[in-house]
Amino acid sequence: MAVLAATIVLAGCATMRRREAWDTGDLLATAGFDAKPADTPERIEQLRAMPPLKLFSQSKNGHVVYRYADPYSCNCLYVGDEQAYREYRQLALSKELAEARLEGEEAADNMDWGRWGPWR
Repeated sequence: MAVLAATIVLAGCATMRRREAWDTGDLLATAGFDAKPADTPERIEQLRAMPPLKLFSQSKNGHVVYRYADPYSCNCLYVGDEQAYREYRQLALSKELAEARLEGEEAADNMDWGRWGPWR
């Protein structure tokens, strides 16, 4: 029974990581990041050596380059410049605000207003 429970928990975690990678990958691609596939043994090894699902910056030839390793969804490395990073941050903020607004609307729709009514 414990083995089955552990398997279910691990499968759930893997699904959540894939979903997070998928969502972030969509935002990164929309923002202008390039997806570089890990399609050679060398690239696969480099991708596995990076922290997964973490956006990090690195200085290269006097310019800042942003990288995001996604071994779960696309098995690729997203690479972008400062402009792509700014666009990504704006898209991520817009998505976060839209999700918060939707949650607030759903919570308001589910409230029991009793005798007061729903003020709409």
